[in-house]
Amino acid sequence: MFRKTVYALIGLMLLAAMPALAGKVGFVDVEKAAATVQQGRQAIQEFERWAAPKRKHLDALKAAAVKAAQQYAKEQGIASDAVLEKLQDKAVKAKRAFEDAAREFNREANAKRNQLLNTVATRMRTIINEYAKAHGYDAVLVFKPMTIIYLSKTSDLTDTVIKLYDERFPVVHPTTNTLPGLQERKPQ
Repeated sequence: MFRKTVYALIGLMLLAAMPALAGKVGFVDVEKAAATVQQGRQAIQEFERWAAPKRKHLDALKAAAVKAAQQYAKEQGIASDAVLEKLQDKAVKAKRAFEDAAREFNREANAKRNQLLNTVATRMRTIINEYAKAHGYDAVLVFKPMTIIYLSKTSDLTDTVIKLYDERFPVVHPTTNTLPGLQERKPQ
């Protein structure tokens, strides 16, 4: 009995000491940070300018597919088999055109988003590494706010990373169309 009590106390002491053994850990919401830094906002705006006409085209294709399907449904039971076959063929072709265009847009959009945010992501990784080393962090983890139940304000480094990023990599020309050409300011 005494032995179990001693083991229980040792276990509790180890559990209490775990945070100290884990070292200093920070967390960064990189999605929020990338969307908040000046260059990230600029990249998102550039992406939206690129995507807007493509989305408009997709909307038109979708409307044509819906219209063709409605026309086919409306004529069922009224029109001849030959007319129905043509209407069905038109509806299927319109639906396929929309689906093909949507898949192509998604592929292009992912590539464009990655291209625009790659510079931001690389620079953010550098900022996080430098900050972690300079402030004695043993680990900095990426987090999504919905997966963590509690996080102390001192462990959330997101706002600090955003501030440091914008200080080091200010947007020199807000109308610049490509991020790789932006000027880098060296830390002092």
